[in-house]
Amino acid sequence: MNVAFTYNVKHKKASLDLSKQDDMEFDSPDVIEAIVKSLESLGHKVFKVEADEMAFSKLASLKDKIDIVFNIAEGLGGDARESQIPMICEILKIPYTHSSPSTHAITLDKQFTKWILQGAGVARVPQSQVISNKQSLASNAGKNYKIDTSLKFPLIVKPNKEGSSKGIMDANVVRNLIDLEKQIEKISENFTKEIIVEQYIDGREFTVSVLGNNGNARVLPIIEQTFDFLPKGMNHIASLELKYLYDWDKNKIKEICVCPAKINKELEDEIAETSKAICKVLDVRDASRIDYRLDEAGDLYFLEINTLPGLNPDPDAPSYYVISALSGGLSFTEMIGEILRLACERYRLY
Repeated sequence: MNVAFTYNVKHKKASLDLSKQDDMEFDSPDVIEAIVKSLESLGHKVFKVEADEMAFSKLASLKDKIDIVFNIAEGLGGDARESQIPMICEILKIPYTHSSPSTHAITLDKQFTKWILQGAGVARVPQSQVISNKQSLASNAGKNYKIDTSLKFPLIVKPNKEGSSKGIMDANVVRNLIDLEKQIEKISENFTKEIIVEQYIDGREFTVSVLGNNGNARVLPIIEQTFDFLPKGMNHIASLELKYLYDWDKNKIKEICVCPAKINKELEDEIAETSKAICKVLDVRDASRIDYRLDEAGDLYFLEINTLPGLNPDPDAPSYYVISALSGGLSFTEMIGEILRLACERYRLY
């Protein structure tokens, strides 16, 4: 097949400076080349298309030469940026991998996604509130933000429409109003206008990779994120400090996560069935990754879903989706081939 491969390339090094995180969601040149090589090794001819301002004209010029687009592009800006390439493909009537523009736009909004899943009755979600930047409302601390009194500390502060742990720092777990307002201001000043304040679920964390479509979704081996290697006093969250200061050390790769997670069959089934139900409600296609927390009472909470999961094959710094695929018996190339096959199956290209 002739495959156009759409992506955004990362030019900057990872940084804990919130003002320097504009391309954090993009993929490194090494990841991009690994996917190209995998597609070529499967017998496909690949046309590389960087998803920049010229993406529409590039794909339009390739329309009669390609069969499908393999898309991992995060988009260039806006709260529906992950929908940009899928929307172009829809306009040009070109088949593509991964989810639709609507699904990408909805799932990038953490709060909206929670409302949908809670309303559909398929997942338990932490109580949360969205705060817009520079609200002029009196809070209990007498400053800028009115916090829902039903929210009890500790809380965690997150950008509402970002991915790749962008803006998630250890200090985002707060235990009083002064620190809460400080973190809201810090994050909103740098790159986002919308903050989600969420009940902090202190417990075990799981990430679940799903491969497939409605009715035939396959849940790959479940991963449990571990935190024991973090310095004493750090919060047990997948923060930027965890990822770029203490994580992905080749000597610690077996310490940062456990796959398959050591859980009983009952919990494994609950996580798997909940993940399938979430993907069905949101009409997620081909591949996705879902994060959960399990509290001390044994209640499972949905945190967020990534409809364009990272696909880094580096053995010293693999993406969680790749770790799950490998644990499930798929090589990196087989995983790429399966994502493509699933999309082709949807479009009846085989």
